[in-house]
Amino acid sequence: MAYQSRLWVVTWFTILVVISLLGYHKYYDYKSDPFHCRALLHNGKWSRPSLDGSRKWEAKGCHIVEYPPKATHDCLHGRRAVFIGDSAIRQLFWAAARRLDAKGLLAPAKHRDLSFDADSVKVEFIWDPWLNSTALKTILWALPTKPAYIYEYEETKGALPADLIVVGAPGLWAARYGGDDYLKLFVEGVQAVIPYLSSPTPKSQAVAGIGPRIFLAPVQNPEYDKLSPNRSVTITPDRIDAMNEYLSLLSPRRSLHVPWAFNQMSADPKNAFGVDGLHVSDYIATQKLDVVLNAYCNVEQRARSRYFKGTCCTEDPPNRIFWPVFFLGVLMAVYHVYNAHHRVVQNLVLIRANFGIIFTLLWCWACDGKSYLGKEERWYQEDDFVRVCLYWLIASILGCRRTTPPRSEELSLSIEEIKRHSPGYRGPGFLSREQSDEIKGLMQGFILLYHYHYASQTLWVYKIIRLFISGYFYLSGYGHTIYLLKTEDYSIRRFAALMFRINFLSALVSYMMGTTYSLYYFAPAITFWYCVMYITLGFFRSHNHRLLWLITKVVVAALLVDWFTSEPGPIKAVATFLRVVFRMSLDVEEMRFRLRLDRYIVFVGIMVAALVHKASTHRTRAVFTIGGLRLRLPRNAKVLLNITCVAALVTFFFITQNHPGFEEKRQYNEFHSLMSWAPILSFVVLRNSHSASRRFHLALPAALGRISLETYVLQHHIWLGRNAKEWLTLGIWESP
Repeated sequence: MAYQSRLWVVTWFTILVVISLLGYHKYYDYKSDPFHCRALLHNGKWSRPSLDGSRKWEAKGCHIVEYPPKATHDCLHGRRAVFIGDSAIRQLFWAAARRLDAKGLLAPAKHRDLSFDADSVKVEFIWDPWLNSTALKTILWALPTKPAYIYEYEETKGALPADLIVVGAPGLWAARYGGDDYLKLFVEGVQAVIPYLSSPTPKSQAVAGIGPRIFLAPVQNPEYDKLSPNRSVTITPDRIDAMNEYLSLLSPRRSLHVPWAFNQMSADPKNAFGVDGLHVSDYIATQKLDVVLNAYCNVEQRARSRYFKGTCCTEDPPNRIFWPVFFLGVLMAVYHVYNAHHRVVQNLVLIRANFGIIFTLLWCWACDGKSYLGKEERWYQEDDFVRVCLYWLIASILGCRRTTPPRSEELSLSIEEIKRHSPGYRGPGFLSREQSDEIKGLMQGFILLYHYHYASQTLWVYKIIRLFISGYFYLSGYGHTIYLLKTEDYSIRRFAALMFRINFLSALVSYMMGTTYSLYYFAPAITFWYCVMYITLGFFRSHNHRLLWLITKVVVAALLVDWFTSEPGPIKAVATFLRVVFRMSLDVEEMRFRLRLDRYIVFVGIMVAALVHKASTHRTRAVFTIGGLRLRLPRNAKVLLNITCVAALVTFFFITQNHPGFEEKRQYNEFHSLMSWAPILSFVVLRNSHSASRRFHLALPAALGRISLETYVLQHHIWLGRNAKEWLTLGIWESP
């Protein structure tokens, strides 16, 4: 009890610290940039190199999405995008042309206007290095955010409006040709644009729809060492810095139209510029275009789909469930305090459990549903991942504890039940509950680290994690089969209780976060497999002691499951039922893929459990009997069995990690569904190979294993963000 009290204090102290840090972030960062527009346009960095050496631009505290051609078309459909400025801005125009696949567009002579139409999207480039052209004035005059005095000009009538405007500050041109008056000429150019730097917030855009948006690109910092002698005389760091400093003095609201991230991009990576040192590479230009599209399009994309991954310059999605859950939590807390004060303990446990569930839902929404916490792109670093996995393994081993026998009242109760249902039963003595929890927890720890470190990017790790997931299903099949064969409890009451236990948290989180139910696929997958086991073992259950009859039922069930998961119709019917009755969304193809990956391992668990149960019930070493056939393990076969299991593990991993036929996930997945039982059974046999190893278990993984389903569900919104796709950050430190 003292240990639990200390753990309770530490838990709530940790929560209090995190809430305090959230408060700091709320009032000093979130308040000034509630939609992460400033983070997108002003504060970013390059990610660590991926396995192929590529890097992505990341905004601090939010996730930038790459707009593919279709999404770019959807955002700009029926709209006009205009790029105005010098050759640096022309690079953005060409990036848009490549993105929209503008076929047949040829580069004309320098210093000329360009335009193209692509499926109801009109994109233009206007050559105006001084920002003093009539075309620019006409476009600006048509903006709804123009100053009041603009209404006095007659030229505004009939002007064709532009929806997305990117204007390049005339810095390079002024530095090159402006002489000593470069700063004056620069100020005159940008002053023609600055009065128009006002646009609706993402919140108002979410209500009124996306509107015109203008961006004023800062002066590009060139790579001075590569400049030609003529350019290096006039384009100097002092001049460029002076002009950018002028732009930095804009008001906070107007500065939201200046993408300072453009210069940050070209300051870090190698080969950011071409040979002239003045123009950035096509890759940098593409990254700049994505920053502009995220600032302009994300509001509309989020309105179209709640599953949109971009988190920069967007409003938090509405949640109609939040306030009812919040007030229910307050009532539960008050009721809990009242009962504790009056020492009413009758419903105290139930109240605490309900309050814990409500707090968990609210915490999920605070971490992942709102913008209090930042979301950043994950990247994979193999050294970091391997190191933290070793830490987890060492910590687990240090927590080795002797398995305590059940208390006397529990032991006597179980013996009475066993005698009533299976006379002579002494317990399996194989893969005990503590071992099962230990293996589940150990695997779950690696799975959490796998998701956190984005290790799915490398195939060798993916193959191992796939085995862990199959191992979880094997343990589930084994454990439920042992229970059903031992107690013969096929009651509807227990079935309903187990369905509630498996699906309750997943369903509540799905409703709270507005996600698809298949996102937490462990819950529907375990539900499916338990229903398969329940029907298979419950069908003519009086004959389950006959091994040949049981094998026949398992084979028939495996064939039916193979058909059920190979055709979209049955699962689609289940998805329709869930949508109509429970208003839950289920991704049919995702569930088919997940179920087929492990479509046989559960049946292996059923058969192993049946053999162990039969051998334990008859108090014999005969593990396989059909009619007159009796397969017995000789007393000296243990060493040979252990050697065989070790050889099977080594062979499996050597083949799967080195064979050229398994160099793609698709190829390995087909092999995995057929052969995953070999390493899993080998490990389980080795874990139980000696009585000494069965008397001990790893306490830390066992504790995690008892809540493995809950941790899998909650990792999507507390351990990680955006459905386990991004890191959660407090926005205080650089690293998550």
